[in-house]
Parts: sequence; structure tokens; C-alpha cells
Amino acid sequence: MSFESANRGNRGNIRRIIMGKVNEELAALESLLSQVQTKVDSVRQIAATDQSDESNSKPEVINDAELVVRAENLLKWSRLKAQFLNLGTGLFSDSCWDMCLDIYICDLKEEQITVSSVAHSSGIPMTTAMRYINVMSEEGLLEKTPNPSDNRMVFVSTSSSCKERISDVLKNLP
Repeated sequence: MSFESANRGNRGNIRRIIMGKVNEELAALESLLSQVQTKVDSVRQIAATDQSDESNSKPEVINDAELVVRAENLLKWSRLKAQFLNLGTGLFSDSCWDMCLDIYICDLKEEQITVSSVAHSSGIPMTTAMRYINVMSEEGLLEKTPNPSDNRMVFVSTSSSCKERISDVLKNLP
């Protein structure tokens, strides 16, 4: 046997050995990829199940009594905040929000409240409160209704869209 033919034979053996190793590595990689794909499919299925559960779950139903409690607590907190932090500057007051909450609470309790009562309870000057009430009315947040028994008095209530917005805020409180 010549040197060249022996060398060719060795090359063939080496090539078969290398190809055998490559095929073993490919088989191991295919097996690993199959396991990874199984896990990815499982995770996708879990994520899809969680998303469908979230979309099928109904938001927590909160009745008017609970909304009143939440609104009253928020109004108390707001007034306490203003009382302890304002120091005469008014920087920490939120008069429009407080007046809307006050009116909202009366609406849910089915109590009528006059513009002057809201203005007095706001704790800000009467002229400022009246101006804010007028602006909120013009913006469609509040509705004014004359008192049929006394033309000097005007009742105020939250509009349906304002009531809905405040309810959404209260429902999403932590």
C-alpha cells in the first residue's frame, strides 16, 4: 500500500469520525431545542390563560354606600391636609375637587344641596367658591337647578359624566 492511499484512508476515517461527532452534537441540539420549544409552548399557554382570565374577570362591584364612605374619607383627608399644611397660603387646598366630592356625596345620598351651602362648606371665600361652581357648571361637571319653592335658592348636583368619573376614581383607590 502506498503512502498516498494510506493517507487517503486515514482521511476518510477521520472524516467519518468527525461527521459522527457532528451528527451526535446535532442530535443533542435538536433534543435540547425540542425541550425548549415544549417549555416555550407551556409558558405561552399559561400567559394566554392568565390574559383570558383577566379579560373575563369582572371589575369589583362597589355599591353607592361604599362609594359614599370612600368619598367622605377622601374629603376628610383633603380637609385635614389643608388644615395642617396650608398655613394660610392655600397651597395644599383643592377646593374644586372638595366641592365636587361634597356635591357627589349629596347626590349619592339623594340629598339636595344649594350652591351657597357648598360654597360655605368649601372653606374658601364665598366669591371664589361661587366662581369655581360657575366654571364647573360651564364645563359640564355640575348642574344647577332653581328651587321651585324659593327662586333665591339654586340647587347644585354633579352631572352624570362627572358622577361617573368620580365613581371611577373612588373605585380605583387602593
